[in-house]
Amino acid sequence: MSFKKIKQPKTIYINDRLKLTKVTKDRYKLALPWYSNPDILYYSEGKDIAPYEIEKITKMYDYLSSIGELYFIEILENNSWKAIGDVTLSQENLPIVIGDNDYFGKGIGKQVVSTLINRAKILGLTELHIPLVYKYNIRSQKLFTSLGFTLLQENDDYYSYVLTL
Repeated sequence: MSFKKIKQPKTIYINDRLKLTKVTKDRYKLALPWYSNPDILYYSEGKDIAPYEIEKITKMYDYLSSIGELYFIEILENNSWKAIGDVTLSQENLPIVIGDNDYFGKGIGKQVVSTLINRAKILGLTELHIPLVYKYNIRSQKLFTSLGFTLLQENDDYYSYVLTL
């Protein structure tokens, strides 16, 4: 099913403190600190990755928007919404980044991915693929397997997962 046929919502509320907001070009710069963080780059992009400039983020976000629904993960903090990461819902990939270290290990990723699994069902998708999770990224492995993703393929460096909906 094409994402072009069903309009992407501007906001998906997960709960009263967590939401997904459609990413627009004027907000791409919010991701600069995340993709300049060596820990984030290591776990999401691999070893020895240089910090992203706005041009690389623009190219990445334009691509992700073309294959699915790109969202910022936002949390309510001090009565205002703060972007703390990004996620894309696409049948071919479901990349998620919690870009702010203060929010690691708090179950946010699980809530986000669970919400997008439900959205995928509404969209009529039959499978979700995670083509690459580095073997050293134990957090991502635990996240996806806890939500029912199963191992599809393994090589020396990474795992691939699939979820049948």
